[in-house]
Amino acid sequence: MDDSSENLFSDKPREFIEKLGFSYYELNNKFINLLEENQKIKQQCKNLEEKNQENLRLNSELNEKNQEISCTNSNLIEENKEVSRINSELKEKLEEKEKKFEEFQRYVSNLENQRNEELKQLKKLEMMSQNLDKNLGILKLEEINENIIKTFRENNEDFLASFSNKDPGSKSLPYSNIKVVVGLDFGTTYSGFSYCHVANKQNICSNEIWPGKVGKLKINTILRYDDEYNNVLLWGAPALVKKQIRKIAKKNNQYNERNKLVELFKLFLGNLQENSRPKLPVDYKKAITDYLKEIGKVIKDTIATHWNINFFENVLLILTVPAEYSEKYIAIMRECAYNANLINDKYSKNLQFISAPEAAAIYCMKNELQKYDLLNIEETFMVVDCGGGTVDLTTRKLVGNKLSEITERIGYFCGSTFIDREFIEFLRRKLGYRAIDHLKENNYDQFQCLVQEFRKNAKEPFTGVNREFYYELDIENISPNLLQYVDEEIREMMEKDEWLIKVNFNDIKLMFDPIIDRIIRLIYVQLENIQKACSAIFLVGGFSENKYLQRRIKQEFCHYIKCLRISDQPIAAISRGAVVYGLSIKSSDCIISSRVLKYTYGIKLCVDWKEGDPIERKIFHGKVIKFSPLVRKGTVVKVDQVFNSSNHRPSNPSQTALNFALYRTSEYNVEYCDEPGVELLGSLRIDLPDVHLGYNRSVTFGLSFGQMEISAFAENAVNGQKYVTSFSLNDDDDYD
Repeated sequence: MDDSSENLFSDKPREFIEKLGFSYYELNNKFINLLEENQKIKQQCKNLEEKNQENLRLNSELNEKNQEISCTNSNLIEENKEVSRINSELKEKLEEKEKKFEEFQRYVSNLENQRNEELKQLKKLEMMSQNLDKNLGILKLEEINENIIKTFRENNEDFLASFSNKDPGSKSLPYSNIKVVVGLDFGTTYSGFSYCHVANKQNICSNEIWPGKVGKLKINTILRYDDEYNNVLLWGAPALVKKQIRKIAKKNNQYNERNKLVELFKLFLGNLQENSRPKLPVDYKKAITDYLKEIGKVIKDTIATHWNINFFENVLLILTVPAEYSEKYIAIMRECAYNANLINDKYSKNLQFISAPEAAAIYCMKNELQKYDLLNIEETFMVVDCGGGTVDLTTRKLVGNKLSEITERIGYFCGSTFIDREFIEFLRRKLGYRAIDHLKENNYDQFQCLVQEFRKNAKEPFTGVNREFYYELDIENISPNLLQYVDEEIREMMEKDEWLIKVNFNDIKLMFDPIIDRIIRLIYVQLENIQKACSAIFLVGGFSENKYLQRRIKQEFCHYIKCLRISDQPIAAISRGAVVYGLSIKSSDCIISSRVLKYTYGIKLCVDWKEGDPIERKIFHGKVIKFSPLVRKGTVVKVDQVFNSSNHRPSNPSQTALNFALYRTSEYNVEYCDEPGVELLGSLRIDLPDVHLGYNRSVTFGLSFGQMEISAFAENAVNGQKYVTSFSLNDDDDYD
């Protein structure tokens, strides 16, 4: 090899060794780093181990404490059981002592009663002795004239009165404080009342003196408010009189026509569809309350002018309601009457309800049956109450001197106000929907004047006989503001006719016929339901005075009914019948002997799920919730008759209360509480304090159907505790 190649070869090992040295250095550094990291990890592991040991120690301590707590808890449970046992023993001893004390009290009471009775007998003997002495003294006289005989007779009568007088402390009969009965017929368009003193039951008076009006049996059910709708300025007929309106407006320095007149608020009670209810600027309950307050002032003043009595203590108020009102709406009426200061206690027994057709039936029984020789036992008659908002029907049978219901009462919204609505629809077609809507919204007074003029000049005098009959409506005179709302095309036509609209015979007949057709259908339904001969039909209510309605009904039913009559006082028949009903309540001899239930009533029960029950209804513990009927639709019930269901027990031994949910349905039979048409009426809760008895605590639940309201009760069979309530619905459940 030459020198150059030798040098080249000699340099390579050196470079290789240098590179190897650098690599070793780098590896050594990495190793050192790894050693340091390893040392750190070991330290962390050591720390974690120490913490783990600490946790184990703490856990051990916690377990020890938990065992101590469990032991303490077990001791407390044992002590609690012992306390419960001692408490139960003490309670039993206390109950036993209370029973003995009650027996002792009864014994003492009996002794006192016996002593009082003996004292009374002694007093009577003394009276007899004194009376005998007087008589012997009279016999010793040489001459006995007529005055002496008269004195003798008076003394004898005084003695008899004193001798037979009952103990003042004896238990008084229900309504023993009642001196006057008032029947209030609160109607959709008109209202009125009648009254009578219980000492003169034949002298029933119907009020004819109203603010701004005399000689009418009823007054308009209408209110006029201030601008904020807080206070009533006028009510009844004066609310529609322009002179009165201007006078009160001047006095209060305020007046505008916009929506201060409020009417038809009664239509919010009942099952009228939402779109058929009128639009009100105030809550309907406020309007009802305000109206009852105003008519209540007249009632109180009228009573005060005749008798010096306490209204809240001595007056029984009977308020009439439509046949189709449920317990819900009756409860609302009671609330409004209370807020109107007609009663001083919301649940006062001095306010009772009766359906309008029922009151009318009582009136007919007392005034019409004898006149038409219909007083035979088992005689059946129908009453058709034709009012402003509803037409209500009831069919009754005479049982002795009482009325029994044959089939359930029915009613529908086909009163005279619905003819007014047909008239408004007629105007809409003539003058435009927009024009009438604007008038109603902005000038309600003038809108109301159109309706009032129609009632007076067309609806009331219409007989359906004279085909030449017509009514000419002067729009420019009656409702001048309406002209500005009419569109150009209609305006041109109306100006040619000088804003006069001729409402002819056929126009009016078309307004009447749909409403009367509904009434006739209701009568047919009622006749089919009773399935027996009906001796008579009596028409009552303000609408029944209309000759066309009378003629249509007579034409339709003259071949089926031998006696079809309008009552003598159709407008006052309902309020007068309500008074007779109140007088019968006062004497504890209710004139209504029975009613037919319109609904099936039952409670919600949790029972064992069985084969055949829907699987999707199966809930926890193999149970299913069902509707358990207490009494079914169509059942004839006597007043205050009770229907109950017994042996209800707690679902677990520690249960402290039972809750009964009451439902109703218009169907004869349903199986589940959530089926269509099943409605929750309310609930009643009863305490179950005797937990130590476990399942062995029986409760009875029952219903009592009173005059018009339902009472429910639940009675604890163990301690005799009884809970009673009258059902009303929640405030947010005002509508169906």
